[in-house]
Amino acid sequence: MILMILEKALKISKNIFICFFILLNMSVFSQNRPLKSTSIKDSIQIKTEQDLLKNTKEYINKKEYKKAVFLLKKYYDNFSQSLSVNWIYAHALSLNNENKQAEQKFLKAISISPLDKNLQMDYARFLYQTGNIKNLESIIANFMDDNSKNVEFLLIQANLSFWKGDIKNAQNKIDRILELYPNTEITKDLSDQIKELSALYIKTNFEYQTDSQPLNFFAYHVVLAKYESVLLNPQLEISDYSFSPQTEGALIVKLSNQFRFDRLKLTANLTGGLYKNSSGEDDWLAGISFVKKLSKKLSLNLGYSKNNLLSTIASTTFNLTQQDLFGSIDYHNKWIHFQGGYNHKFFKDDNTIKSIYSWILSQPIKIQNFKFQFGYSYNYTDSKDVLFIFDNQGLGVYDPYFTPKEQKIHSGLFIINYNPSKRILLEAKVNYGFNATLRNPYPIQVTATEFEIGGFYDETFTPVELTGVINYSFSKRFNAKVTYIDQETFFYRRKNINLGLNFIF
Repeated sequence: MILMILEKALKISKNIFICFFILLNMSVFSQNRPLKSTSIKDSIQIKTEQDLLKNTKEYINKKEYKKAVFLLKKYYDNFSQSLSVNWIYAHALSLNNENKQAEQKFLKAISISPLDKNLQMDYARFLYQTGNIKNLESIIANFMDDNSKNVEFLLIQANLSFWKGDIKNAQNKIDRILELYPNTEITKDLSDQIKELSALYIKTNFEYQTDSQPLNFFAYHVVLAKYESVLLNPQLEISDYSFSPQTEGALIVKLSNQFRFDRLKLTANLTGGLYKNSSGEDDWLAGISFVKKLSKKLSLNLGYSKNNLLSTIASTTFNLTQQDLFGSIDYHNKWIHFQGGYNHKFFKDDNTIKSIYSWILSQPIKIQNFKFQFGYSYNYTDSKDVLFIFDNQGLGVYDPYFTPKEQKIHSGLFIINYNPSKRILLEAKVNYGFNATLRNPYPIQVTATEFEIGGFYDETFTPVELTGVINYSFSKRFNAKVTYIDQETFFYRRKNINLGLNFIF
């Protein structure tokens, strides 16, 4: 009986101790952490505009930007016509990366006091820092003239001119800064960029290719480019080919120029040239294309070109050219890069080839010194006439150029970049066709030694393209690039290696 009483007393004591421990912890917790009802948000009493400005500045000084924005939002309606409140609200929103709302408040402040130069300057800084430069020049013109000595905005004007391709005006602004402060270093980076942009570029490339047709060639390419202005950016390109086991050769000379129309957000490229095949007549080459920026993330590319075609043994033995009408849409954001387009080829023999393509690629995923990209591509190609000839044994080849019928290719894309140092960049690309089909011609025997296309049957194949790149920078003005490509298509397998040497003078 006594034992039962003691056991019951122990249980009661245990329960009393647990309850006491819980109450003690609740008391301590309540002392260390204020309840939500007594949070900072509710403890501040705002009665005047000065109270609001003072408390907002305190939050900003403590880098508590979210609290500053919350406080302004709560009391903004009471002081919505105040210049100071709108101004500091715009500043707080920009610090909190709410740029659209920040611009609205800046514009509201300017509407209240349109002649306040300090406000205009602060708004210009905001636009520049956020990359919203569409109307920046007109804003800066409100408080800057040819005699202005504000180095900060002189440098901003220099950068704006450089981004627009107006290197002459950019250099004039740099000269003005150096006139005011001869020993300053703030213009050094921009001066170096101007020198690099306006320098003479010489790009050389030595290329060797072998394929299973068999067709081998050695070629060298030389490109000279010099940027002068938005309307004068000429480039001269010379290519020379030597084929084997055939003895034919080919010489290609092209002269092109790029035109930029910033107000229209339009870039135009114009090309003209000459194609000379040692076994055929000379022919002209040409091209014109337009790239229109529809938005920051979206652009449209349209154009026409006439180029030489050197892809088969037969195409090297005479002057063969193709003409292209093309259009594509390019879109990118912080996650992906997408392109889709259409290409229409036509030839002197009245044949046409149409292609529809699209691909999507992830933006680089960085892990230490590595960058990874994944993607998918689709291509559909179809020829009006299939130019496939058979020999007296019934074996066939595409002649004089590849003319696939209803070819469809679904591919997976993978790219990896490795940057072990500032001078070396290694890159590997894989384009693997996991699902590829086309209509392949089969022969019928017309005579004892003559065959013709009897019809088509469905064929599957696995196209693969492997690319490896080594890029080494000896200096800012000289770099070398080695590229190796191993590609297998339905038509043939080729291996290509080239060495590129790029010089800046």
